[in-house]
Amino acid sequence: MVNRILVFLALMVWGPLSAREAVTPEVIIPRVASYTLADGSFTPAVGSTFSVEAKGADGAEAFCAYLESLSFVKDGTKKAAMRFKVGPAVLKGKPEEAYVMTIGKKGISVEAAGFDGAFYAVQSLLQMLHASEDGALAACRIEDSPRFRHRGLMLDVSRHFQSKDFILKLLDAMALIKMNRFHFHITDNQGWRIALDCAPEMVQKAAFGSSKFYNNILSRMPIGFCDVPEGYVTGTVYDDGRIYGGYYSKEDIREIVDHAAALHITVVPEIELPGHNRELLHVHPEFYCDGEHVVDNVFCAGNDDALRFFERVLEEVMELFPSQYIHIGGDEADKDNWAHCSRCRERMKAEGLKDEFELQSYVIRRIDKFVSERGRRIVGWDEILQGGLSDNATVMSWRGTDGGIKAMEMDHDVIMSPNTYYYFDYGQDAPYKEPIAFRSYLPLETVYNYDPEDMGGHLLGVQANLWTECVIDPGHCEHMFYPRAYAVAETGWSPAGLKDYESFRRRALVLNKWLMEQGYDCFDLEHEAGERPEALKETFNLAKGSKAVLKLGDGPAEDASILVDGYLGKWDIHSGKTWKNVRRKEFCADIDLGCEKDIHYLGAEFVDYPIRGYNVPADTEFYVSSDGVNYTRVDVPQARLSTGRKHFQIYTVGSPVNIKARYIRLIFNTGSTKFGCGISEILVS
Repeated sequence: MVNRILVFLALMVWGPLSAREAVTPEVIIPRVASYTLADGSFTPAVGSTFSVEAKGADGAEAFCAYLESLSFVKDGTKKAAMRFKVGPAVLKGKPEEAYVMTIGKKGISVEAAGFDGAFYAVQSLLQMLHASEDGALAACRIEDSPRFRHRGLMLDVSRHFQSKDFILKLLDAMALIKMNRFHFHITDNQGWRIALDCAPEMVQKAAFGSSKFYNNILSRMPIGFCDVPEGYVTGTVYDDGRIYGGYYSKEDIREIVDHAAALHITVVPEIELPGHNRELLHVHPEFYCDGEHVVDNVFCAGNDDALRFFERVLEEVMELFPSQYIHIGGDEADKDNWAHCSRCRERMKAEGLKDEFELQSYVIRRIDKFVSERGRRIVGWDEILQGGLSDNATVMSWRGTDGGIKAMEMDHDVIMSPNTYYYFDYGQDAPYKEPIAFRSYLPLETVYNYDPEDMGGHLLGVQANLWTECVIDPGHCEHMFYPRAYAVAETGWSPAGLKDYESFRRRALVLNKWLMEQGYDCFDLEHEAGERPEALKETFNLAKGSKAVLKLGDGPAEDASILVDGYLGKWDIHSGKTWKNVRRKEFCADIDLGCEKDIHYLGAEFVDYPIRGYNVPADTEFYVSSDGVNYTRVDVPQARLSTGRKHFQIYTVGSPVNIKARYIRLIFNTGSTKFGCGISEILVS
């Protein structure tokens, strides 16, 4: 199957010629490794001819078919307008993804070590053509090759299912920006999304559930798993208002894998274990631990039947996916059940394991051995480091970058995928104008500026992840992916030291416009609001530099200098850098101004984001004192919140006063033990 974006481009972009400035490689995302300009230009025409000379490189037939799908015409002579020369001897010592493209006054020539490189040369060419108003390309020589082998995107289809057609469309966009790994997260607590002969009961019993659950963001109601509804067509999203869900048949998977391969993308499947298995335990409750079930999504590590289930699943998955790597998850596996389970304790005794962390390592090592014996390799989230890691395993670092650095120091291969830079379920602009996100703020510039450090040659590459707890429909997925995926692509491909955000943003605007013209729902980068302006400059605060402490209930006091630093909160309410997050029902903040001062205003700034657990407190009380012993309450009105308020707002609770005091105390109650609040500044003036 051909790339639909590129077909449209080839048919539409090359129109009537006019005297305009020829386009240079400066427009390409990801930025090319190097280029030099020459005099003149070349303008391809619709139906331009091409020739392919290939020696020792596989894929010539498929590549010719791909070029023909773009309306080029094959010509075996040396007079072709586009000439491709492909083979290991063509670019000696270069990886198969490298290419050299020369645009001259009479045509274009491409040299590549393999057809991966030839394909990527075409992506560069097509981006240049799209950016040109008349199709004129500046004469130049481009020398290009990727910085990293792994340039990936991950999509979670368990939390919210996406159709096969949407996956194919996503792959089209990935190819255009030279991304080459699609991480397919197909099993998790909320749904098993792949039909397998060895476990047909999983899609029959755990691929569909209550529409109310799936259509409510971060729903706390039961999933309500149910059987496959009558008439369901695999690879499509089903939602009749009562039942929601979907799964991929083996034929759907083959079509996705084949489409990806035609675009030089490898699909890496993820089968989660030993945690994130609520859907499995719904279908197979016999895989629970004995004793207390304090955790509802981790199978029994002492149960051989459970482990053999996953071995059968992985064997069939490896038949469907030719990827060298098989992702086995390994993250967030709460081990409390194992501590109470007689079978887990027997396993630990038999294997000489000292604790539950080593028991997790046993599970990972066993699966690793099973996969390795079949010529594949496992990759897992950085928790697989816990309890010891098998020599063959690759680590995908998601909890910041520390796990990846530690793994590289242990001589393990690593893919950097830190949530601090590459979690696309986080919002990308002012939260009041954006869809609800799992966390509030991860703008394009932050994504772009991340630059991973390779240690000992163990860094395979970079990957961004889109978890879909808060992302239901395809348009929302695309909104979260683009243009941030372009930034990951550029970090993964372009040489270190070439980052220039302003240049990148200009190119991203052009590419965004193109994708939107093709029906992609990209984030509107042109009208980006950016960081909260009030938080970018210092606010006068009489209490700045004062001693401030926070006391949670009856607990010990902790430093709260962030509340009197003179800066209001930024959009990222989760980072802890400009907001103090309090997850208790009641707390007390005390400020010592150092001496008695005239005070004319008292207030505090709170965030209201109820769906993410941040509530403006129901009760706020300000007190002042001259001696730190005897306090007098100050009359400051409470926040008045409407029931129909927006999903994200920042409120200031405060009032003019006319008092003298040295000590200030703020006591407030969130009104619920389930939620907390975020406070950025106690305002004194």
